[in-house]
Parts: sequence; C-alpha cells; structure tokens
Amino acid sequence: MSKVGSLAYRLKLSDHLKIHPNFSCKFLKKFHQDLLDAARQQTQRAPPVIRKEFEKTVLKIFYHRTMGQSKKNTRTDYLVHWSGESEADATWECDVTLWQFEGKLDEYWAVREGVTPTRASGSSGGGGL
Repeated sequence: MSKVGSLAYRLKLSDHLKIHPNFSCKFLKKFHQDLLDAARQQTQRAPPVIRKEFEKTVLKIFYHRTMGQSKKNTRTDYLVHWSGESEADATWECDVTLWQFEGKLDEYWAVREGVTPTRASGSSGGGGL
C-alpha cells in the first residue's frame, strides 16, 4: 500500500481482481467500540429497530382511520382506550406500535364483520387498468 494523495492510497491487489487499486479515505468513519454494560450483560447501543412498548393494557379499540394517498404510504391508526384511563383520554396509535396487542386488533376486526385494514406492509398485488 502506498499513499497517492492527501486522502488516497494505492492498494497492492492480486492481478486477477478487476477493481481499481486506488482507495479514498474520505468516506471512512471512525470506529467506536461498543461498550458492554456488565450489570445488564447488554450493549449500550440502541437496537436497529426501536419498537414502542406499552406498560398499560388495551381495554377497547373504538375506531380506526386510514391515512395516506397510495398503497405505498398508507397507515392505519386506532383509537385506543387504555386501562386506568377514562374513555375521553383515548389516544390514536399507529398499527405498527400496537404489536403487543395483536389479539385486540383481531377482536376489533372480527366485530367489524369482514372489514379488513389497509396495511402498509401488505403485498402490492396485481390489477390495474
């Protein structure tokens, strides 16, 4: 390896590799070691997907609303009545954040008699003109 410029290096590569031997350091990021929390035996880094988790339980789902203008960016929100709170304090929660309460969502849709939600993660399906 030899330095070619202020941020560029020329690598010694095998002849059978068909890639350019010059390499720019401009896009590299500094390595930060992941520290281990000994008390919890977990890393301090946040998980790649942070899911919202509720400590309350759902008493009832009152209603749903579907927002978005295409299948690609459609999402369904539910009006949720939480345990320990009045019906007036019900909140709108996105379907993705209610992953703990799939049973309650199934009950809600069973009562709605065959009405199915439009989910953002559903298949695009066929159809057309």
